[in-house]
Amino acid sequence: MNVADRSACWLVVNADDFGLTEGTNQAILEAHQRGIVTSTSLLANGQAFDHAVQLALATPTLGVGVHLTLTEGVPLSAELRSILPTLPLNNQPYAWMLLRGRLPRDQIRAEFVAQVQRIIAAGITPTHLDGHKYIQLLPGISQLAAQVARQFNIPVMRAPRCLADYWLQRPSRIAGLMIVQAMSVLARRQAQRQHLRTVDRLIGFADTGHLTAAAIRHLLAAKRSGITELLCHPAHRSEHLDRLYGEGYRWIAGYDFDAETAAVSDPALRSEVIAAGWQLTHFGALS
Repeated sequence: MNVADRSACWLVVNADDFGLTEGTNQAILEAHQRGIVTSTSLLANGQAFDHAVQLALATPTLGVGVHLTLTEGVPLSAELRSILPTLPLNNQPYAWMLLRGRLPRDQIRAEFVAQVQRIIAAGITPTHLDGHKYIQLLPGISQLAAQVARQFNIPVMRAPRCLADYWLQRPSRIAGLMIVQAMSVLARRQAQRQHLRTVDRLIGFADTGHLTAAAIRHLLAAKRSGITELLCHPAHRSEHLDRLYGEGYRWIAGYDFDAETAAVSDPALRSEVIAAGWQLTHFGALS
């Protein structure tokens, strides 16, 4: 694969939250085998981590990266567990710590190292690094994420340039997009300092949880050279997923997992994407 050919239209379709539940894992695997998903990001502290690893090791064509997290579940490292026995349900506490100059950088770095080490110890060579709820973009944390990626020779870090040609149809996401865009500028600088690759653009942010086949066709209607990442969240509804919602994982409440899973698992859509000139790949192949 000649990644030096910047005129090629590379497309990485990455499914987040691998390891969250077995239903999530199975949906991602099916979307890879039948549809357009080429890549996934693994939660090292996910309750279905072992199941995800089993599927990943049996599916070498699926690129697997690290989905760093400081929210939901229990820390893997003793350092972070000493101050946060249970992770918060959102990133807000870290933003407050940052503003007050009290961000526990050493403990966060130790946690990121522990998460990467667990994935590598399971037999997986990570193709990329990103973050649950975009935690890898938060100022002060983006530097740590980039350093850890470099330490473990992970070649790609998500620091997205988000396209604005579709999100205007979802005005409720505009504020979030602007925040992500602003943080990404700083995160890209950190990635560059560590000689990490970042993609040319990220699409699907505004459609998270509502990514239909029609939305995908719209997003991919105009071919763009370079590397494009399409973000998605396939999952099969299950008692496990409902239990997580009951435990406070409120971000899944409005997600239409059935529609999104059906869209990214559609063999006909995969054929359309390839026929349109997009070259499906994963980050490991591009590196």
